Amino acid sequence: MKKVLYLLACLFFLGGCSAKSVPDWTKASHHQLESYKNNYLQDKDRLAEINFRKAAEEIKSSGSFNLLEKAYLTRYAVQVSVLEGFDDRDYRKLEAIEPHPENVHFYLFLKGAFDQVDETNLSQQYRPFLHACKKGKQADVNLSIAAIEDPLSRLIAVGLAVQKQLYDETSLTTAIQAAAEQGWKKAILVYLKKLRDYYESINEQKKADVTRQRIDLIK
Repeated sequence: MKKVLYLLACLFFLGGCSAKSVPDWTKASHHQLESYKNNYLQDKDRLAEINFRKAAEEIKSSGSFNLLEKAYLTRYAVQVSVLEGFDDRDYRKLEAIEPHPENVHFYLFLKGAFDQVDETNLSQQYRPFLHACKKGKQADVNLSIAAIEDPLSRLIAVGLAVQKQLYDETSLTTAIQAAAEQGWKKAILVYLKKLRDYYESINEQKKADVTRQRIDLIK
């Protein structure tokens, strides 16, 4: 892609584009955001916070509210991926001054306000998942999650499915596998604990005990 802003937007929303050359602030902010994602998901919260602050400062040098909004949404998305809530005040301040439809609707998506999301402003990779959640059929939700290629995007979808109580053993196992492939220890433990609780809720005590053992060995 030729437009640097579009390039960065693709990178922030967990996609991928290419360009011949980009400004230093663009490369630096992208690098810091990628480090933020990996450190946060590896349970290195202090380093992740440093990465995010540096990324935000680099983006501020561009004066782009659009990209700064995307940075905060990236942060929120990572938190959703490990079943955490998020403080949206920073994003809301930016949106109040300069709203961008793709940001507004990704924010609504992350908040679980699916009925308010205009899918034409949502990344293509999430649209089948959104449709499946609206229909409420677990099998379709699981299939739509498995079809998402990017590991972090897959985790985000599972996080939202859990939020909507549209999950089972298959969806949680999908999240564990995605996290394991990337070496994201924090995410692995979060979903193993959720899987343990799920087994206990359906009286599968043997599976719950085995999952508990896995948790203890990984900690």
